[in-house]
Amino acid sequence: MTLDSFFEQIDNVLSQDNFKECNYPVYRGHSKHTYELLPTLQRDFAKTSKEIWTLENNLYCDFRSLVGPKHSFDNSWQSLFTMRHEGIPTRLLDWTENIGTAIYFALDSTVIDKPHIWILNPFKLNLKSHKDSGLLNPEEDMDDYSATYAQKCFDDNIKISELPIAVYPNRSNDRIFAQRGLFTIHGTDSRRMEDLCMDCIAKIDIPDNLIDKLKKVLKQFGINKYSIYPDLKGLSDYLKEYYKY
Repeated sequence: MTLDSFFEQIDNVLSQDNFKECNYPVYRGHSKHTYELLPTLQRDFAKTSKEIWTLENNLYCDFRSLVGPKHSFDNSWQSLFTMRHEGIPTRLLDWTENIGTAIYFALDSTVIDKPHIWILNPFKLNLKSHKDSGLLNPEEDMDDYSATYAQKCFDDNIKISELPIAVYPNRSNDRIFAQRGLFTIHGTDSRRMEDLCMDCIAKIDIPDNLIDKLKKVLKQFGINKYSIYPDLKGLSDYLKEYYKY
């Protein structure tokens, strides 16, 4: 496969019925074929739903308590978004409006095994999950996270969506801004998106013969560790990679 035919394949997917009316597709990259469309919180299949919700509440409360005075958040959603980008398990799954960013994540691994990208029609997903196709801004359009999702372990009467909801957050976090990120917030049905909403997503495999070529293209377009992680850790990783240390 050539680079041209790879991107033509993506165009062909976006012209299909499931995406034809979608003017804002979003993307996610996976470096291994075993990775699934599940948020980190829901990947421990040994835990019951009750145990997962309890862990979620504990992680959120401890993070807010221990993060210290150096970091402040306007609301509980900002806390959750920061938790996700610092690697704490949450019910969030990252997506990006930039296909280059998705390809970067698909190829940024010491072990690459059948890399691929997923494409999501967020409008169709939201029509399926809460009967409205519009993208939600959680900080403005949804109830407080700490009073709903984070409290689910204490009150079974709290109503949250069964299916994932696509949300467009305020990009007040540097990494969300740099990665042009948005999220799906996963609900009470802990199955992977491949089982829940295959009519809203499509998978594009990255052939082995294009891996080095795509890495070169990303480098030419300035997509690297520092552009993806715009902090001192990202800068140091970028310099070490640049100088092959």
